[in-house]
Amino acid sequence: MYSDEELLAAIVEGCTSSFTELYEKYKVRVHRFALSRLQDAELASDCLQETFLTVWKSAASFTGESTVSTWPFGIALNKIRETRRKHRQTESLYGGLQPLSEGTYSEPSDERLTVLSAVRALPEEQQEVVLLAYYAGVPYREIAKLQGVPVGTVKSRMFLAKRGLMATLQEGKI
Repeated sequence: MYSDEELLAAIVEGCTSSFTELYEKYKVRVHRFALSRLQDAELASDCLQETFLTVWKSAASFTGESTVSTWPFGIALNKIRETRRKHRQTESLYGGLQPLSEGTYSEPSDERLTVLSAVRALPEEQQEVVLLAYYAGVPYREIAKLQGVPVGTVKSRMFLAKRGLMATLQEGKI
């Protein structure tokens, strides 16, 4: 098994097996992240495909400002934002799409759906921090790079998100 950096270097050279290995390594995490943000399995799958198409096409332009492991999440985050902007033009994303499901992975528990509903009630920046950190396993330093903010801002957003989640869940608003 090769390191992510070695895989990316091979992808730059056009190695499809290295691309497949990188895709297999991150596809579930990226899809779950997209699904948690978009609440639609089809849109999340489209986002996953567009993300890795961008990885394939842009491998040579990877700057190393983030780690290879978080680069697909940054791309996915941009694709998610783009998808949400497009859907806001025609309908409310949260009102018009199907409820969150885990697609082919597993059916979520009632407790997990409650927590995800509470997360979706948070402000956008706080949602991203929670989902990137807990659902995608991205470290704060990398989240800061993805969001273009200092690490302290990510920590503040997480603090506020946890406080908001606790209040929402304790009050039974969801």
